[in-house]
Amino acid sequence: MVDSRAPEYQRLYATLRQLREELGLTQTQLGERLGLTQRKVSLFESGERRIDVIELGRYARGLEVPLTEILDRAGIDYS
Repeated sequence: MVDSRAPEYQRLYATLRQLREELGLTQTQLGERLGLTQRKVSLFESGERRIDVIELGRYARGLEVPLTEILDRAGIDYS
């Protein structure tokens, strides 16, 4: 199993935070869009909780970007 503190995950979490901030959303506001608490958004962004593919898809919709953009910006090879 891949550690959620691995560099790839850290880049992913930083990208999620950056996209949220670019939209001018607080963690609470994004949580409302995603049906999550602010705490859960915080856990994802800090890497304290590993995000799965279903949750990542929800994030993409909530951030109004294609999932591929999140992966590209995080430098994650998905091919």
